[in-house]
Amino acid sequence: MKSILAPVDGAKSSRAVLDCALLLARGFDAHINVLHVLADPKAAIPLLGEGMSGAMIEDMIEMAEKEGLEQRKKARDFFKTVIADSNIVESDVPTESDKLTVQWVEDVGREDEVIAHHGRLSDLILVPKPVKENEIYSTLALNAALFETGRPMLLLPEEAISAFPKSIAICWNGSVEGTRAVAAALPFLKLADSLHIITADTSDTDSPVGDDLSKYLAWHGLEAKSVFFSPAGKSVGEALLQESKRLGADMMVMGGYSHSRMRELILGGVTRDVIETASLPVLMGH
Repeated sequence: MKSILAPVDGAKSSRAVLDCALLLARGFDAHINVLHVLADPKAAIPLLGEGMSGAMIEDMIEMAEKEGLEQRKKARDFFKTVIADSNIVESDVPTESDKLTVQWVEDVGREDEVIAHHGRLSDLILVPKPVKENEIYSTLALNAALFETGRPMLLLPEEAISAFPKSIAICWNGSVEGTRAVAAALPFLKLADSLHIITADTSDTDSPVGDDLSKYLAWHGLEAKSVFFSPAGKSVGEALLQESKRLGADMMVMGGYSHSRMRELILGGVTRDVIETASLPVLMGH
C-alpha cells in the first residue's frame, strides 16, 4: 500500500484518523492524502423550499459558509498538530527523501461524491466509526468508500489505534465481497504475527469453507488457522466480533454487505452490526 486517503471533517474523530494514517504509513512506507471537503452551501438552495425570501436564503448560505470555515479550521489544526509532531514532509509528488510524505487536499462539493472521486485512486480509505458527533459525515464517507470506489475501506473504532495490527481475524463465508477484502488485506496479512480465519455456522456457510482460504494464503507464504463455530443464539455480526476478541485479534477483515444494502438496512445484517458495535479496526471490501 503506497497511498492512504484520510478524510477529515474537523470532528474529534479527525485526530484518530490522522494518527492511524501516520501509523499505517510508517508500516507500509506510504504517502498520506488528507482530504477535507468544503460543502457548497449554494448546492442546498433547491432544497430550502418555497416561501423563503432572498434575504433569508442569503442568511442561511452565510451561516453555512461560516460553519464550513470553522470545521475547516478544526481539521487543519488537527493536521498541523500531527505533522508538527512527526518526521514527515508535505509533498504532492514522490520524493527522494527517506521521510514520509503527506498532502493536504481541499475540494468543494458533496462529501460522498468528493470522497468517492479521490478514493478511487487510493490504496486504502480510512473512515471513522459513525457516532453521534459525526454520524452524518461518517455515514456518507463510509457509503462512498465502500460502494463508489472499488477500493478497500478501514473502519476505525472510537478509541485511537496505538499499534500496527499484528493479530488479524478474517471473517470468511466464501463470498465475492469477502474475496475482495482478503485480496486488499494481503499487505496487512504479510506483516501480521498471527492469522485466524473465522467462519460462523449459518445457512450461507454450512461447512468449514475456511480451509480453502487457508490453502490459498499458504501460496502467499502465510499460515492461517481456520475456526468454524456456532453463533450460539447471537447475531452473526456479534458472534464474529466476540470470536475475534477471544482469539486476541486487533483487526478484522470482512466483506461488506454480501446481501443487498437495502435488506441489511431494513432487516439488519452482519455488516451493519459490525459497523455499529466494532471496537477494533475492520478492513472491508465490497
